[in-house]
Amino acid sequence: MKYLLCGCLVLVAGRVLANDLPTFAGPAMGTTYRVILGNELRGQSLGFVHREIESVVERLEQAASTWRQHSDISRFNHAIAGDWVPVSKDLIAIVEIAQEVHLRSGGAFDITIAPLLRLPETASIEVRGKVLGYVGMEHLSVRTDPPALRKKKNGVELDVGGIGPGYGVDQIGNRLLELGSVSHVVELGGEIRAWGYQPDNTYWRIQTRGLRTTSERVLRPGQALAFASSRPGHALIDPRTGHAVQCVHSVMCVEASTCAEADAEAVASLINAQTKDIEGTQK
Repeated sequence: MKYLLCGCLVLVAGRVLANDLPTFAGPAMGTTYRVILGNELRGQSLGFVHREIESVVERLEQAASTWRQHSDISRFNHAIAGDWVPVSKDLIAIVEIAQEVHLRSGGAFDITIAPLLRLPETASIEVRGKVLGYVGMEHLSVRTDPPALRKKKNGVELDVGGIGPGYGVDQIGNRLLELGSVSHVVELGGEIRAWGYQPDNTYWRIQTRGLRTTSERVLRPGQALAFASSRPGHALIDPRTGHAVQCVHSVMCVEASTCAEADAEAVASLINAQTKDIEGTQK
């Protein structure tokens, strides 16, 4: 569900080098998650902790899954222009982070890209140009109290696949903090973040698998990593133009203080890097 990668997500993450620690895994947001605790939580069974993680996943699915007909994001996508659509605080938070990254990236990250994603690769320039009229964060209004979204024109739809997994990492990790954990690492869809240290008081260590290589990294407390990748034969869509950007083998890794930001910034950085490469060859 990497929204700009058109199915070419190759990566990632995550085998944490701590095989004997309490570990949880399962499906989430169109991909999978993995959680490793530095220690069992005092007074709480592993079954309870797992159910709490699953509860967070369910909450986020209901907020941001385009596969669910009655999720918050699906209700917004099917709404008519001008109507305020009540949504969860989670979806509002995702949208607000997306707005910030959109501005920082010069528009390379745009969650209103959904209509472009449905176009076949053979779509004409004229068709892409028409659909591009529905893409743009300026077509979206946000209200925080009570939380709601509004589209300014019919045809505007959201896809948060380029930020949702990272946001999910943050929310699962923060819920574990509330339960009393001070040492855990969370990975979802290849995006990963660490809290605290391993039981031996060293940094968490992970292995990441890129397009051609495998490397080992350390994660400092609070550090989040997200990856975006591309390869020949799979085009990126630039939401500013609606056109495909032909890719070479490339992996973009971005570090941030939250995984949601890292997730979105990785996608935007890869789009901007590919666009600059093309502009450079045309000069």
